[in-house]
Amino acid sequence: MPDRLAIIAGRGSLPRELAAGTRYKGQEPILIGVEGEYEPWISDYEHHVAGLGKFGQILKILNDGNAKQVVMAGSVTRPKIELSKMDWGAIRSLPEVFAFMLGGDNSLLSGVINLFEKRGISVIGAHEVLPELLAEKGVISGRNPAKKSMNNISKAFEACKALGKLDIGQGAVAIGGRVIAVEGIEGTDGMLKRVAEMRSTGRLYENGTFGVLVKTMKPGQDMRVDLPAIGSDTIENAANAGLRGIAVEAGQSLILERKDTLQLAKQHNVFIYGLSPEFGK
Repeated sequence: MPDRLAIIAGRGSLPRELAAGTRYKGQEPILIGVEGEYEPWISDYEHHVAGLGKFGQILKILNDGNAKQVVMAGSVTRPKIELSKMDWGAIRSLPEVFAFMLGGDNSLLSGVINLFEKRGISVIGAHEVLPELLAEKGVISGRNPAKKSMNNISKAFEACKALGKLDIGQGAVAIGGRVIAVEGIEGTDGMLKRVAEMRSTGRLYENGTFGVLVKTMKPGQDMRVDLPAIGSDTIENAANAGLRGIAVEAGQSLILERKDTLQLAKQHNVFIYGLSPEFGK
């Protein structure tokens, strides 16, 4: 039996795009839906459901399906350590689990990768499955950012990297030459909704003509998990927040639902720009 790819699927469009892309290339993936997080579309594939505390069950699914590679995709709520919901495979790994659960998201995801790889399972990134999801350098949609927008991009980029060092978030918004919001546990869409609320209540004096959202990788982040991503919801929320554009790191960020996302960006007159690897250096 040939080796297969398993997709551990949470919420959002990324796991669905990976599954469809894998099938398009002539391979049938195994879907493992995260209990309480997965979406109904996984029933279109060979699929299983497992809680994040069922590490032994997940390993059995991988072994039974001859899945030697795993990609983790989609949003999940950060799990709690509850012994009553853990299987023996997870309980045996408790010392490791406690260690990486104490850190931020980057620490948690790196710890999960280590658990798999110690057991002979290779973890790969979404960009390795579908490299066409990666953002390219320069203008992706719309026009070149104006000088004032580039100034805002620089401010937000600097904030993203500082935020990333603390393993907190990946996004920031700058308007009028200053950072007015950074991403926390609520995620990018939650941050953008806060900006929209600030605007609606008159807390933002600038009209937002040159305001931007920037998303970057965290310093030292493993590209195999949780790459910065934007999609159609990001465009809608950026437009509702009165922003002029979005900038992401080329080759290190994903554009999901690309056709719909670019069409929506054009409709809302929101530019999308890919920052070169040298930006900010």
